[in-house]
Amino acid sequence: MRTYLKKLRCDRKFTQQDIADELGVSLSYYNSIENGNRQKNMELLMAKRLSDVLHVPVEFIITEEEKLAQKSA
Repeated sequence: MRTYLKKLRCDRKFTQQDIADELGVSLSYYNSIENGNRQKNMELLMAKRLSDVLHVPVEFIITEEEKLAQKSA
């Protein structure tokens, strides 16, 4: 689970539907990203799009993804 995405989303008072709409994906697809079922190795383009929507540097997303990868290794 990508708890960092949920925290960022909640801190900004966005719903999953808000993020999905901004990304141009379905709610179920975004939910799968946040839960770690999709984009297991997040593509750079998705990381960039999420950083834009959540107003954080793309480096933050990449760093958090690296932490997740290390935990699962």
